[in-house]
Amino acid sequence: MSCLRKFLPFATVRLITVLSISTALLAGCAQSDPNTPVSSANASPTTLYQALGGDSGVSDIVDGLLARIARDPRIVHHFDETDIAIFRERLIEHLCAVTDGGCAYQGENMADSHKGLNITQADFDVLVGHLIESMKEQHISTSTRNALLKRLAPMYSEVTYQ
Repeated sequence: MSCLRKFLPFATVRLITVLSISTALLAGCAQSDPNTPVSSANASPTTLYQALGGDSGVSDIVDGLLARIARDPRIVHHFDETDIAIFRERLIEHLCAVTDGGCAYQGENMADSHKGLNITQADFDVLVGHLIESMKEQHISTSTRNALLKRLAPMYSEVTYQ
């Protein structure tokens, strides 16, 4: 397993954290608690994982993210030695675990997986931007996008400049 394979999911997380804060500020107070997504039909609480579309929704978001990374010369080089199939699997699993989807993340912790990769703030920001665009493409609401970014934000320091 290459270092880059481990690195990328965590870099994404770091970028998500930074962008989530910015997005939350721009979104204002559209929802009283961005950590408690609600279904649109009856406003009953649900998990963030369900708000992201469950298994198929998270998979579609990750696939959109990977497609954007593949087209972006600013960051695609970080994935040169990455097994994309494994990376995809671990990222889906990580997002499921972080959003109360009932998954147990089996990958390395963020700090260990990013050690020596020297991921910059700029790299992180680009990846977070791609994640946001992928969620928009899947018609994920602003409050749900912000809730995910808020959960990923604390991982930023474990991902960058390691």
